[in-house]
Amino acid sequence: MTTLDRYILNAFIKNLALVLLVLISLYSLIEFLETVDDFIEHQAELKHYLFYPLYHLPVIIANILPMAVLLATFATIGGFSRSNQLTAMLCGGVSFSRISRPLFLGSLFLALIVLIANLWLVPWSARETNYIKRTEITGKSSQEISSKDLYFRDGDRIISISHAFPEKKIILGLTIVEFNDKFMPVTRIQSERAKYVNNGQWQLKNAVIWNFSPETKAVASFDKQPELLFDLKRQPDEMLKLLDRPEYLTVNQLIQLSEKLQKEGYDPKSYQVETQLRFAKAAIPIIMVLVGIPFALQRGRNASFSLGIVISLAIFVVYFILYAVFAVFGAIAVLPPFIAAWAANLLMALVGSWFFLRA
Repeated sequence: MTTLDRYILNAFIKNLALVLLVLISLYSLIEFLETVDDFIEHQAELKHYLFYPLYHLPVIIANILPMAVLLATFATIGGFSRSNQLTAMLCGGVSFSRISRPLFLGSLFLALIVLIANLWLVPWSARETNYIKRTEITGKSSQEISSKDLYFRDGDRIISISHAFPEKKIILGLTIVEFNDKFMPVTRIQSERAKYVNNGQWQLKNAVIWNFSPETKAVASFDKQPELLFDLKRQPDEMLKLLDRPEYLTVNQLIQLSEKLQKEGYDPKSYQVETQLRFAKAAIPIIMVLVGIPFALQRGRNASFSLGIVISLAIFVVYFILYAVFAVFGAIAVLPPFIAAWAANLLMALVGSWFFLRA
């Protein structure tokens, strides 16, 4: 790497670090204002105020990194234009593509980091923060959980859960309804929390048990137990299929679950699209540099950072709309998962290439 490469790359890294710091602070402040009521209402401990934002940091960085790269690119090239350094480089015989090379090398390195993070770190972060909020801070009972229950039939019973944490071996909002051979309800068991013990056995906390009369369907008996050992006949790993949030799963889990659901006759499209999106998101930093450089040159020495913020927001909104629309098309099987995940990147790359070649 030459001295010029290092100089341009150092300017890009400094701008990126500054933008990331500002965006992380703003994102964290907004999220804190949204969640602080829950923290105060449920008397969260001091460790939760510290660990919750720390565990959530990878998700925050993954969400704001595309915008940060775009702003850093605009600030770097715009800064060189305002100070006439870009003119001096071009007059010195340095080609425009040569000037851009360090930025693309930096974005390629960021893309590799994002790819590695999307494989494991980001879903781990999302899963841990959800666990902390659902179990350690709010501690809501099954009756208070507002998310949609997920149902599945298991032999002569129907099982419903609100949230599953396979790595923690914990289920929240568990409801089990057992039927007789005439499909009449016999027993209903409801528990706010269940923890795996061994051999399919789960320890239910604050279990409520209703026994029904098959003839009249009326409640024959009612009981409450603080602790109840129940044979759910399922291992924690099998609860992965009950998760309604694919972003909580690693890429390996997404692939395995997609194959398993397909064999069982279920539609795995949402998990297949999420798998492809993990790889497509890794290419976004490169595309942001490709789009940002020509837009930074549009105003020449009149380019300002405030203008860069406006342009970056407009570009990012357009990209996000494309990304969301194609992801929905993939989930409802209008487009194949691979095309749905990469279509937004391809369109933005074509637009960026056209502007870059014109520049």
